[in-house]
Amino acid sequence: MKNQVYLAGPMEDCSTDHMTGWRTIASDYLDMSDISCLDPTRRVSFHDQLGDNLQDVTKTMNICKRIFKQDLHDIADSRVVLADVRRDSGRGTGTSMELMFAHMKNKIIVLWADDNDFIHPFLEAMATEKHYTLEDAVDAVQEYY
Repeated sequence: MKNQVYLAGPMEDCSTDHMTGWRTIASDYLDMSDISCLDPTRRVSFHDQLGDNLQDVTKTMNICKRIFKQDLHDIADSRVVLADVRRDSGRGTGTSMELMFAHMKNKIIVLWADDNDFIHPFLEAMATEKHYTLEDAVDAVQEYY
């Protein structure tokens, strides 16, 4: 296992800026400590393909399965998962599934939420830590390396 962090967070129904903004900040900060990030937004081109293929159910499902497997592989290769679970971030269904997988793989899970967010008790139970600013969450990630 390398010094890698998986950056989990909603992507479905999110703008590219919303998906990549916080991940870029976290990646830049962690890179200064020689901690590399596995960012699922690097596969945005796969997500873009979905829009063109919604009429082709088989092709759409294959693209979704490919993304899912690649994301799980990234999580398995990481020591820590940093997850954006802010209520206004997006749907979060995929993020929840990723966090369960990470939990089952005994990964360290650092959540980033807003102060007034209700975090589902299952997410709370799986989390190693929860923080209310991205800076605090990234600082926590660094402590595990």
